Amino acid sequence: MTRKKFQDSIVSAYLPKNPLLRLLAINGVIGLGISALVLVGLLWSNVGNLRTLVMASDNPVLPVIMLACGLIITLCSVVMGSAIMMLKPHDHGGNKKEPRFKRFGAMMAPRADLAPVPVPVRPNR
Repeated sequence: MTRKKFQDSIVSAYLPKNPLLRLLAINGVIGLGISALVLVGLLWSNVGNLRTLVMASDNPVLPVIMLACGLIITLCSVVMGSAIMMLKPHDHGGNKKEPRFKRFGAMMAPRADLAPVPVPVRPNR
């Protein structure tokens, strides 16, 4: 039991206290791991002779760093964005027993005081 408390204290020491920042940090690390796997997979499988081109260059570290930076930015953003989009919305008002889609439908329903306006069509000059 003390080992679990020790591990929890280590993890919580490095993560922020704010739940949103904690969510972003955890998913950022997950995105970092996915981008590392994609980079290793691209170089290992030699897609489009990428590994051959990188190894034949004068400085093979620079193209790998550039590819890694692009993958990190893209995949970390995707993972963090999908985590934010999967959050449940907070409803601060309204009837809690009424389904949300019914309230949305009531907002989008046509109103009686609005009427379509006819617009005459003129031929082009």
